[in-house]
Formats: sequence, C-alpha cells, structure tokens
Amino acid sequence: MNNPPFPWHLLEGCNKFVLSMTAPLHETLVAALSGAPPLRRLDLHALLHRLCAVRIVNLRNCLREPAWAEPLAKFERQATLILEKGDWRDQLAQKILRWIGGDDPDRLLVFCAATLRALDARHQERRLDVAGSTVSLSAALGGGETLFLPPPATPLSDLIPQPQRLRRGPGDLKSDPREILGLWWHLVALEDLPVQPRLQELDARVSHELAGRLKTLDLRFALASPFAELLYGIRSDPARFGADGTPYRFSELRPESLEEAQRNLLEILERCSELKVDVLCFPELTLDTDLQNRLVLLLKTQDLPHRPVLVMAGSFHVDSNGQWVNRCRIFSGQGRLLFSQDKCVPYRIPASQAGESPELCALLGIDHRGGSEDIHLSGFLEIVDGPLGRLATPICLDYCGDQLRDLFIATAVNLLLVPAMTSRMEPFQKRAQDLGTQSGAASFVTNSAWLLGKKRSDRNLALAYLPAHPVPVLTRDSADPLWVFSIRELLGLT
Repeated sequence: MNNPPFPWHLLEGCNKFVLSMTAPLHETLVAALSGAPPLRRLDLHALLHRLCAVRIVNLRNCLREPAWAEPLAKFERQATLILEKGDWRDQLAQKILRWIGGDDPDRLLVFCAATLRALDARHQERRLDVAGSTVSLSAALGGGETLFLPPPATPLSDLIPQPQRLRRGPGDLKSDPREILGLWWHLVALEDLPVQPRLQELDARVSHELAGRLKTLDLRFALASPFAELLYGIRSDPARFGADGTPYRFSELRPESLEEAQRNLLEILERCSELKVDVLCFPELTLDTDLQNRLVLLLKTQDLPHRPVLVMAGSFHVDSNGQWVNRCRIFSGQGRLLFSQDKCVPYRIPASQAGESPELCALLGIDHRGGSEDIHLSGFLEIVDGPLGRLATPICLDYCGDQLRDLFIATAVNLLLVPAMTSRMEPFQKRAQDLGTQSGAASFVTNSAWLLGKKRSDRNLALAYLPAHPVPVLTRDSADPLWVFSIRELLGLT
C-alpha cells in the first residue's frame, strides 16, 4: 500500500532561507526534499555526505557504541527499499518527521548515515553512469560542487605481501565519512580548491598493453637522469624584477650539446629495450622541445625489440598560446601524446638562498635578490585512471609542496610519476611516505642531474617508494644515468 503524500504545507517556510551545513539537520533535509526542481538521488548523496562530514565527531561517537550497530543496519535496509520507490522523497520525509522536535537527534544523524550508505551502494551499481559526475547544490542547501570518483585500481600495492603492508591507513589518522561508514565512492568538494582535478581514462590501447604486462605480477621502471654535463640556454628578465625576484626560464639545450644529448637519448632507449622496461621517466627541465621531438621520433621509428608502454618525458619551459608554462608530457611507447600536465607552483629562489648560491644565480641570470620561474601557472591537476591505478604527474613543488597535497588524497591518486629539479630530496621522501600512508600511493621521482652536477649521488638523483613496511630502499651506481628496477626487486622479493 502506498504511503499518503507528505504534508509539506505543515512545514511551509522551512526552505525559504539559505541553509548552512550546520543548520538543524531536519530543516536542511526538509528543504532538500521539498525544494524545486525536485532533488535527484545523486544530489541527496552529495548533500548527505556533506552533512555527515560536518557532524563527523558526533557520528563517530555514535557509531563506536555497539548499541547503534543494529539501528544503522535496519535504517540502511529501510532506506534501500525507499530509494527504489517513485515517491522516495515523500517516504524519506515521513521518516524525518518522526524525529522533528524529538529528544534524540543522534537517531536522525544515524538515519542520514544509513541513507548515505544505501545511496553509495545504489550508485556503485550504476558506476558507469556516475563516475566523473559533478553535482552542484543550490544556495538554499548550502551550495557547493561535488565530484564523484570511483576507487582506483591498486595493482602495485596489491603486489606487496601482506606482512609488508602498512599497518595504518587514513581511517587511523582522521575521522572521515568514507572510512567510518565503509563507503565506496570518493566525493571531492570542488568549490574552494585553487587547483581543480580533471579526470580522464588512459588511452585504451595503452591500458590494454599495461594490463597484459601486469599479468607477470611485476613491472619494470626506469628513472633516467641524463645530461649532467650539457649546457642549457637560460633567459632572465631583470627589467621585470618584482616581489618574486628576477624571472627566468630555460629556453633550449645549447646547439653544441645537442648531438651528445641525442646520442645519450638513443642509448637510454636501447638499454630500456634490453632491460625490458615498462615505464620510463625523465626529470624536470632536462628534455627541451627539440629533444622531446627526437624522443617521439625514436619511439615511432626505432627498431626496438621491447619498448616502454608509458614514457613520462619530464618537463620543460614551453610557449603555450603566448604564455610560458612548465609542461610535462606523457607519451605511449609508440610516441603518441597521451596527456600533459602544466606546473601549478613556481620554483622560487629567495634572497637568503641566492646569496649562498652565486654559481647557480649566475647560471640562471639572477642576482643576490633571488628569482623565480617565469611561467604561467596551471589551475588543473590531470588525473588519469588506468590499470596501474590513478596516475598524476605533478612537477617538483607541485608534489612536495603544500598546495596540492590534500587534493592528491581527496582524489585517491595512488601512482605519482614526478619530474624534479632539486638539491634536496628529503621533502620528496617525506611526501612519498605521507601519501603512502594516506592513499596507499606509490611515488617515483626523477631528479635533474644538471642541477646536482658533481653533487649527484644514488640518494639524491632518484626516489622510488612503495607503501610497504619497512620502507623499501634501492641504491645503485651513481655514475649510471639510468636506474632500472622491478617492483619485486624494490620489495626485496627477488
């Protein structure tokens, strides 16, 4: 028998004001269910996630008590049935009406959590339609935009034997609706992010090839740091000296270095073929436009018995529609451009550091007052789903700095290929361990040999990290610009 329609006229006016996330729970829900246009289930999913998030302390205090286990399960069963009905809004409102004015606000909060779990399961069944969707809540419901992301594939962390897996995860570090309620979806609040995530699927042919290579239960990576002795053209603009010092940018590899660089590049690809490398990574500000074009040509035409599936070609300063950017390009093993990532956080050399590094300042064309990259900053993080996981290629400070850290975690990025130019790898090591604990992320950082010069060693030229305990460490001959290893070697299993 159908329930009678909910008597909305008894609550007329409840939704005539802008609600905040901390308004009384029943008022927010009544406004949502009675509003126009009619609320969709996906809208309610986003709203309930936000409502539970701002009440997460109370919710966790409730659910830690065994007495709430049975009501939570009961409410979830009820919500699952209600959400299948055509009049689901009215039926949910009937439930809410029972607790308006009551002396047990926790009961309504637990009902909201149970309904959120029911919506999470419902939309998991419809994941092909929901993944990548965004929901914009009206101002009357507190506003905000929410991105729906499915959990990523986890093949690299799945290779870690159970005794070596990390003992702590995000649920041990903070109270979060997804961890507390065992939710499937990652919901990302977009409205206050200075850098926005952009989700895409990895090229189908590349995904198919990577999936085939994963069947060996291993994968081979190469981190290449060539060209330590080569010369680059660097242009500075003292006339534009400002708050960040003198702007500078790398323009090109100098002509007298090009022939040697091309020879080194071919040697790296031939060695990668011999060693059956699957993923090849280069550093920041190392392969200029000419060398990247040469790399693409070699990938397309060179007779290689085995070639990488993914090539992260590092980054370089390039002209993009009249603005200079620091751009990282990712290619297939056949030389097809898969996607690009522009840098979001510029490198700055403050005056205090410039005074201690006169040789570097001379190379960059800046003085004792310091300088910064002369680049237009990106407002987007490209995240790419594929058989290796959820991939991102943040450039240097985008990885070890603070601006994108929470975004990596919120979007569940779990594979990071990082081109870097740094004299200090410690911040990268700390961030790798942090993201390993928070997201089960694997990180591979390739550093510029040019910047390090004679100071390069096996501990500052590259970093490979897997979320394992104890933290796996590999060393290799620092004179070799190519570091090749398999996941099993990194874990000490071979």
